[in-house]
Amino acid sequence: MRLSDDKVRRLSSLIWRERLRRLLPFAATALVLLGVSTFLFINQARRADRTVDVKQRNATVVHVKQFAVARRAAIITVHLDGDRDVDAFSALATVPAVGAHVVVSEARHASGRTTYDIMRIDE
Repeated sequence: MRLSDDKVRRLSSLIWRERLRRLLPFAATALVLLGVSTFLFINQARRADRTVDVKQRNATVVHVKQFAVARRAAIITVHLDGDRDVDAFSALATVPAVGAHVVVSEARHASGRTTYDIMRIDE
C-alpha cells in the first residue's frame, strides 16, 4: 500500500515534532547551564586582582620553607639583591638549593599586593 504525498508530508512532520518534543528539554537545560556558567565566569573574572606591573629581580635562596604535594613546587625564602627577605613561589622542576642565585618575578597587583615567583636559577 502506497501513501499519498500529503500523508507522507504529514507523517514526516509528525515524526519531526515528536523528535523535537523529546530533545527540547535537553537543549533548554544545556542552554541554561551554559548561561549560568558564563555568568559565574564573568563575575569571577570581574573581581580578579589584576597584575599592574612586573619586574625581574635577582635574588639568593635563604631557606626552603615548604614543599607542595607534587614535590616540585615549593615556598622559598629569598633575599632580594640589596633589599629584604621575601617568600617566593617556585614551580621549577628542581627546587633551588640554599645559596643558589635565582631570578624572581616581582608582580604588583591593582589591590597593592605584591607577589614573587621564581622564574629560573641564575648560573
